[in-house]
Amino acid sequence: MSTEHLERQIARLKTKLDEATRRFRVDGLQAVTVGGYAYVWNGQPDLEVGERLLLPENYVSRLKDGPGPVEGIVTELGSTYDGTHSRILRRIT
Repeated sequence: MSTEHLERQIARLKTKLDEATRRFRVDGLQAVTVGGYAYVWNGQPDLEVGERLLLPENYVSRLKDGPGPVEGIVTELGSTYDGTHSRILRRIT
C-alpha cells in the first residue's frame, strides 16, 4: 500500500468517527468548537462559524493571555468532546 492510500483511508475513518460522535446540542445548549476546545452557548440566535466570542478564563488561557476572559472565534459547529463543556460568556458584535 502506498502512503497516499493510507492517508486517504485515515482521513475517511476520521470523518466517519466525527460523524458518529459529533453533538450539536449538549444538555439542550448549542455546542461549538473554538480553536479545538468545546463550549456551549445559552443565547439566541444560534452561533455560526466565524463569530467572535468572549470565553471564560481557563488554565491554558491564564498562562497564555493572563487572568480574565479571552476572545475566541467559532471554528466548528458541534463538538466531539464528551466531557464537561464551559459556557460561552457572550457574543462579541
